[in-house]
Amino acid sequence: MNVSAESIVEALLSVGYQIEQWSLLGSGQNSIAILANGEWVFRYPLHRAAADSMELEVAVLRSVHGRLPVFTPDPEIFVEVAGLEWRVMAYPFIAGQVLGVDQINELSGSTLSRLGKDLGRFLTTLHSTPTSLFSGSNLRDKDGNQRWASFTEDVRGILKPRITSSDWKRSNRKLGKSVEKISRFQYEPVLRHGDFGFGNFVFDGRSRLAGVIDFGSAGLGDPAVDIAALSATNGPGDSMIDHVRQAYPLTDELLQRARIYRDTFPLQHALLGAKSDDELAIKEGIDSYLNE
Repeated sequence: MNVSAESIVEALLSVGYQIEQWSLLGSGQNSIAILANGEWVFRYPLHRAAADSMELEVAVLRSVHGRLPVFTPDPEIFVEVAGLEWRVMAYPFIAGQVLGVDQINELSGSTLSRLGKDLGRFLTTLHSTPTSLFSGSNLRDKDGNQRWASFTEDVRGILKPRITSSDWKRSNRKLGKSVEKISRFQYEPVLRHGDFGFGNFVFDGRSRLAGVIDFGSAGLGDPAVDIAALSATNGPGDSMIDHVRQAYPLTDELLQRARIYRDTFPLQHALLGAKSDDELAIKEGIDSYLNE
């Protein structure tokens, strides 16, 4: 079923939702997000896997609502809508802005220190969320061996045909070493965000953290995954860790795991490019992966 932002809005209007104005917030491989009346965010999954993921996302968001130190999406609506194949999620818009790379690079040391404390408190609370709050949701370790076996299979089946033989041999060799290390990781699974980077932090007008969004990858897993995303190259990098450690207990073992996860990010980017037929993303991902 082919859907667009326009068709989603038409379906919502047909069942009584009062949408006077709307704009497209984002459209990716997994979902479409629409801002309605400047007040509500409607998100619609684009395939079965995304729909299943959204169901878990709603369970996660409802379990942490009111527990975390800054705003997170509060899915007050998660319903079937006539004319749409999957359920629609909607939550009140979190006011603020996501900073671009140039804006992030301009943040002062004192601002980063304050931000680190806020992010550290957020992670401390998130990672200590009792699993009993999930109301029987399908909980499993999203960072275990099954996830990496599936990732490796996708890389070989989808990405390999899109790159040169030389790049594939080097990428496959490097990935094999990372997966072998990851297979030996030992940790207690916690509720982690899964994509805890600057692209999902909402700031107010004074560059203070106002909210954290996009829990589409959230679930039980290794807390080091969030540390890996936090220290990725779309932000201050490793220096952010020093600010976060003021409010979050970082161990050498956790940091070591985070670095190994982070090493795979460019290859994950290239794989997403292959899945969405984005040649630039494939090239950027492979070049970064092989040159690190």
